[in-house]
This record gives sequence, C-alpha cells and structure tokens, in this order.
Amino acid sequence: MSQWRYGKEMSTTQRYAIALLIAVAAGALHWLLWPSVGALRPFVFYLPAAAVAAAALGPGPGVLLLLAGAIGTGWPLHEFSAWASPSSADPMRLALYLMLGTLLIALGASLRNSRARAAAAEDRLSMAIEGTGIGVFDIDLVGHTVRASPVLARLAGAPVTDEAVPLSTWTAHIPAQLLADSREQIARRLKQGTTYYERELSVPSTDDAHPQPRQLLLRVHVVWRGQRAVRLRGACVDVTERKRIDAQLEATRGQLSQQVDDLNHLHELSTHLLETPQLVRQLSMILGTLAHFHGARRGLVSLCEPGTGGLRIEASLGFDAAALAMAERVGTGPCAEACRQHARVVVEDTRTSETFQACRDFFETQAIRAVHGTPLLNSHGQVLGAITVYLDEPREPTERERRLADICARKAAVFAERASTRDELLVTQGRFEAVLAASGAPFVILRPVRQAHRIVDFEWVYLNRAAAEALGCGADAVVGQRVLQNPVCRWMGHPAFSYCVTAIESASTCEFDAVDNEGAEPRWLHCIASPIPDGLGVWFTDISERMRNEQLLRESGRRKDEFLATLAHELRNPLAPIRQATLLAMSPHTSDEQKRWSCEVIDRQVSHMALLLDDLLDISRITRGALALRRSPTDLSSVLTSALETAHPLIDAKGHQLLTAIDEEPIVFDADPLRLAQVVGNLLTNAAKYTDPGGTIELRAGRRGDAIVIEVQDNGIGIPPESMPEAFRMFAQLRPMSERNGGGLGIGLALSKGLVELHGGTLTGSSEGTGHGSVFTIRLPAAQALLPALADGDAPVVRERRRLRVLIADDNRDASDTLAALLEADGHELRMAYDGNEALSLWRQERPDVCLLDIGMPGRTGYQVAREIRRTPGGEATLLVAVTGWSQLHDRELALEAGFDLHLTKPVSPLQLSHLLDHRVKAPAAATTATP
Repeated sequence: MSQWRYGKEMSTTQRYAIALLIAVAAGALHWLLWPSVGALRPFVFYLPAAAVAAAALGPGPGVLLLLAGAIGTGWPLHEFSAWASPSSADPMRLALYLMLGTLLIALGASLRNSRARAAAAEDRLSMAIEGTGIGVFDIDLVGHTVRASPVLARLAGAPVTDEAVPLSTWTAHIPAQLLADSREQIARRLKQGTTYYERELSVPSTDDAHPQPRQLLLRVHVVWRGQRAVRLRGACVDVTERKRIDAQLEATRGQLSQQVDDLNHLHELSTHLLETPQLVRQLSMILGTLAHFHGARRGLVSLCEPGTGGLRIEASLGFDAAALAMAERVGTGPCAEACRQHARVVVEDTRTSETFQACRDFFETQAIRAVHGTPLLNSHGQVLGAITVYLDEPREPTERERRLADICARKAAVFAERASTRDELLVTQGRFEAVLAASGAPFVILRPVRQAHRIVDFEWVYLNRAAAEALGCGADAVVGQRVLQNPVCRWMGHPAFSYCVTAIESASTCEFDAVDNEGAEPRWLHCIASPIPDGLGVWFTDISERMRNEQLLRESGRRKDEFLATLAHELRNPLAPIRQATLLAMSPHTSDEQKRWSCEVIDRQVSHMALLLDDLLDISRITRGALALRRSPTDLSSVLTSALETAHPLIDAKGHQLLTAIDEEPIVFDADPLRLAQVVGNLLTNAAKYTDPGGTIELRAGRRGDAIVIEVQDNGIGIPPESMPEAFRMFAQLRPMSERNGGGLGIGLALSKGLVELHGGTLTGSSEGTGHGSVFTIRLPAAQALLPALADGDAPVVRERRRLRVLIADDNRDASDTLAALLEADGHELRMAYDGNEALSLWRQERPDVCLLDIGMPGRTGYQVAREIRRTPGGEATLLVAVTGWSQLHDRELALEAGFDLHLTKPVSPLQLSHLLDHRVKAPAAATTATP
C-alpha cells in the first residue's frame, strides 16, 4: 500500500490546506441545507468531516475541522448573527458536539496509526522477502487465482504484480513439462492428505547471462477446509548456488581423498628412498610410484652422460632386455626430447602423432599408445635426465598426473644430484688430501681429548708434508700421540693451547702467535686455528723473519725520533746568534764595524740552516729517485777547492792539520760539480767533527788506473768494523751528540753515498777500530774524464743590467718587505701586494716584467693568480716566479701547470734572485727549480 494513502508524503501545510478545503465544502453544504436540517446541522456535516480528516490527515486537521464546524454553525456568534437562532447557541448541544467530535477524531487518528503500522510491517516483510531471495505464493484453489511475490514471479518468468491474477495466466509462463510434473506432484500430495511438503525442481533460466537451469527448493502448506483443500501457500528459494557449491564440495572431497592417497604413497616412497643407498634402486622406486599414479605398467628413467650429452637408461619398469635395447637404439625418444627442451613432453596418441617417427616401431611393438615424459632438473636448472611413463590407451595426462610427475621428477633429480655430488666429493677429497700433502703451508688436524667435558689435551690426527718438515719429524712419529706430551711441539703450550681450546668451544677461528725459545734463536709461528667436524685444523707458518724486521722497524722509528730531536736542536742553535746579532745591529750605540759583523753572523747562520734543509731535501730526493744531476765538464781541482772552502772554518776552529795530495795533471770529467763538492765537503766536515783538536786530516785525489779516486783520512775516534755499514744508513750516528761537540743529523754519509752512486761511482769506508781513525774513499769511473780540458779563453757572457718592474706578492710582510728593499737596492722598481686579489689587481694596472708570487696567500692562491694572468691577453710576457716553502716534485708540477716559469724554494738567496733578474730568460715550456 502506498505511503500517499496515509498522508505520509504530504507536508504539514498540505494537510492543513486540505482540511480547510474540507471545512469550506462542509460550510457550503451547511449554508445550502441548513433550513431542512435544523438543529442537526453541525452533526450532519462537520462531525463526519472531522472524523475523515483525522483518519486521513491526522488529529491536527481533524481538530481544525471540528472548530470550523463550531464557528460555521454560529454557536459562538449567536449574539452578533442575525441568522443565528437562539436555539443554535444551546450549550448542551455545543458540549455534545465537541465531545462527539473529540471521540471521532481520536478514533480516526487511531485508525490512521494502525494502517500506517500495517503498511510499515508489510513494507518490512516485502523488503525481507526481496532481500533474502525467497519467493512467496498464495494459490486460491477455489477461485483459481494466484498471488506471487516479485521474486517468485521473476524466477518463473511471470508478470510482477501485487494483485491476484488468474491461475491460467500465471501457469502460461511455466514450461509444459514442469507444469505437468507440478500438477502430478500436487495431486499426489492432496490424495495423501499432506499438509506440509517440500521438493526440489529445475526451472529453465530466463536470464540470458546465466542460461543454466535454476534449482529451486519449494516448501508448500496445504490449507484444508474440512476434506477439501482450498489454498496452497508456500515459499520458494533459489538453491542453484548451493547446489553448485555442494557439487564442488563433493568434487573437492573426492580430490582431497585422492590427494591424501597420493600423499600416503609419496610418504611411503620417501621413507623407502632414505633406507635405500643405491641410486638405481632409488630411481626404480620413484618410477614405480609414478607409474602407479598414471595407472601405467611401463616406464623409463634416463640420465645424461657427463661430457658426451647422450642418455643412458638408469632404471626401467615393464620392459624386457630386447625392448630396452630397442629403446637405446632410438635414443630413448621422448626422454631425449624432454632433456633437449627442458620441458614436459606429451604424446597423446602415438599412432597419430608425427613427432617421433623414429620411435614408431618401438611404440607399435610394445603396444604403447601415449607417452608422458618429464625432465629431471637440478637446483641450478640444469637437466640431469628424464623420467617417462608409457600408457596403454591414447589420452592426455590429467592435471593431477602432471603435478605428481613433477614431484617424482624433483625427487629423482635430488637423489641423482646427491649421488653425483657424493662421487664428486670423494674425488675432491682425494684431490684435497693430495693438495695438502703437496702444499708448502704447514697444516695439522688435532682431535680434542676431554676429561669431565673439559679439554685437557689434543691428539695428532693428520699433518701434511710441510708440517712434518717444519716440526722436524715424520707423520708416523706423532699421529695418535698427545700434543702436550710431545717434545716437538713445545710451542703448543700456554698460551697457544688456550687459543686452540677457545676455537673449539666458541666454534670460531682464532689467530695467534706462538714462540719457541728452545733453539739458538727464538722461533715465531703465526697460527690459525679453525674448528672442523670432530677436531681442529691448524695452519701455521714461520714468521721469525717478519718479527725481526718489525724489530728493525721499531729501531728505525727510535732513530727517527732521535733524528727529529737532533734536527730541532740543530735548527734552534743558529737562532740564538741570529737573534743576538739582530739586537746588536738594531742598537743605536752599535758601530759600523759591529753592524757589518752582525750581518755576517746572520748570513752565516742562515746559510747553515739552509744547508741543513738542503740535506734533508736531497736525501729525500735520492731515496725517491727524484734528484737529477746537472752534469757539465768539471775540473777535479775546482771541486776539491770548493769542498775545502766549506770545511776550512771547522778545521781551523779545531786546530787540525790539513794535508793534501792532489795530482798535478788536470782532470776534467763529466759530473755535477756542486753535488760532488758537497760530497767531499761532507767527508771533510765529518773528519773534522770526529777528530780531537790538533788532529790530522788528509785529502788525496787523482787518477788510479781506470778510476778517479778521492780519499779523506783522519786520525780521529775511528769506527768499529762491524759498525761501518751502519754509518751509511740515514739518521745514523755512531755516538750520542752529547759526546761530540759537532753534533749533526746523521744524514751526511747517507746523502754522500747516494750522490756518488748517482754519478755511477762508489763511496766506501774503512777503519781499524776505535781510536785508529777512518778512511772514506770515493771512486768514479775514469770513462767520465774529458780531454782536452776546458779552454782558458771560455768565459761567461756578461749581459747588460736593466731596470725591471717587479711585483712581490706575499702575505708575510717582513719577508716581502725585506726582499723588496734588496731589489730596490739593485735599482729595480717594486710593487707590493699582501694577498692574491691585490696582486692580480696590481698586475692588471702595472703590467710588471716579473712577478714573485707566494703560493699560500689569502683571497687567491699563487696558482690562481698565475692562471688568471696567463688567461689574460699579454699575460705571457710576464715572467712568473713561484716563491714558496713547498719544494716537492708534485709542487713543481703544480706550478708548471698553473703557468709559472720558475719555482724557487724559500729562503731565496738574494744573490741568486739578483742574478735571475739580471739575466731575465723566460722558459715557458718547463718549470725550473732553484734552491737557495
């Protein structure tokens, strides 16, 4: 029933508007019929209208009509209305009117509420029926009509309606066979007097998307009136999905039962396989199980031949020897194809298949109609062979058979791979034992000996040849014996034994060093103990030489520490006279002679510090092979003269007697005169340093056969013969500095030896012992001698000095200002900059002839300034000189890459710099290195 019928869809305004219309209609009838009705006017017109309004529109509109009736009949207006008779205003009738109206309104409202609840219940029932998919019907057997719910109507293909329809109209949509069967069923139930019954029936589908018949469950209630059935009521439920699920459940139950049976067979197979060690027997058992799954009686397992790629039949079922021989001749057909394709091979019918023509005779002879072959793949996906089942009837294997074939194939592959791995392991073990026996690394295997779960000793189990040689005994002499009780293994005592126990108990590898002190010298062994099944593997090697080298390295480190302390002392010594001379020169009471003497002291001490630094740089370059000689035709006498000038101050200071024996014949040879003079000067200085005051020093030089020989001999402290090689090592000093006033860094002889060897010669020393003096001999190849000697007329070309514009850039103001003062004294025009940005700006403004640039400046580095200058047009005309404390080869290469022409190392010699500016030569292709 629609909601409009009960006014639920109308708003309050609409309901009261309709009530007013009803009141107007009742008023109109009242005015037309009031003479004939008389005193019953309000009862005739307004009371029924109020009741109808309350039932249809609600109590509010009913009360409105009741009041309208009271006003319309004139009861409240009898005093002002000409047409209202006095009788119409009878209070009793008004009270009766209002009482009856209130009663009727209450009844109407109750009726309205009851109908609304009934309609809501009907709607809920309809929704429940529609939502659950249950079809409801009511057949009137007397009136031959049918009322059916929309669900049932749609199932039967009948029209959907809320009204009863003729039975003939509704049954016209039911298939004849179904209708006849239903009538027969109803007749039989009525004959039996059944009140309730249910049945299932199949109804053709009316849905094109689901053409399958629908399965319905019908429950019928027969209504009897006496002995006569008058109605059939009931419900119909679509159980198609439930039937489908039941069918699937039944099929699943069967599949599950089959799978359980298959699993039982597989479990039994796995149990028997683990109890069978032979591979052939294992493969035969797997093949038999797979044939059982297929319902077959024949099959083959073929494995790939290593190296050849062929197949061999490893296991068979149901074939005699002749059949197997025939299968071997045809290459086992499907087995080979499965191996080649790495995939399953299925022959559904051998008589119609064109795939294996070569196997046709074999199939016909053995009455084989179908084949199912599966490859055996190992864990890496490699083919090991194939397992094949032969069927007596043509068919394709089911999904179950395919799945079980894969399982059996995996099992066969696992056992085949395991057998192959076992064979390879035996071969590998043999090779391993052979390698261990031939290995040069000592290796032993120990078995722990326990007492009360505690390791108290180890027992020798195995040792290779290298271990037997290292231990000095044969394997037969120690295998089976206790380690701690064997004298050949003294080093296995504490703490080595503790490390071995720790390796076993922690199941981890331990590395440790053990020492054997029983021999003439300590013997060090580096051991690696690693746990192995039922024992401990120990590798060990003799590291005695390494330990001695480490001791030498520690000694070398100690010497370096002493050297650094000496270097600090040597560099600090000149600072005191330099500072004192500086204070003297700055004093206003100092005479000119004292100032000149102060300058000489400062120059001498600075030169001494420069020589110390040069020695350090030279020994480093010689060690790295980076020192290059500047060879030129060199007069031996000039080299010796220069060396004597270097050593004379120390010789004179100690009052030594200097004797010289130099050949008068001029000897000119190819050498670096500066470096060679440095070597001879070092030897003379050392002789003076280690000879007591008043001693004698001899210098001898000349050609001796095929060599040029220079000897320096003294009668000083001497050197023990066993210590002579030590004297030529870098940083070596035979006695502490405190015992000799000369001091030194211990690099003179090492530097001299390196310089001589760069010339292709040798430097050797000899001494008869402490207190007997020393002799150091330089031998140079005579082939380096040049004849004739230099012409006396050769003289350097003197160039004319000219005034240059020089830019000095250095963030050290004292260094740059003093250098500028020296260059101004030479007549050059100077510009100063104290950072990189200022230097670049001055260059752009002045365009100087020469730039002396420090490298580590703020703002821009010297490298950056040089690059900017070279990138600027005209920048190639400026001579760029790097003035820096960094003097390594890498630093010079960086200067060259940045565009510098020269690389000078601080402190720069003023004479060298003056000479450089006087002979301005630009060399853009390579950076020149100059030292102070």
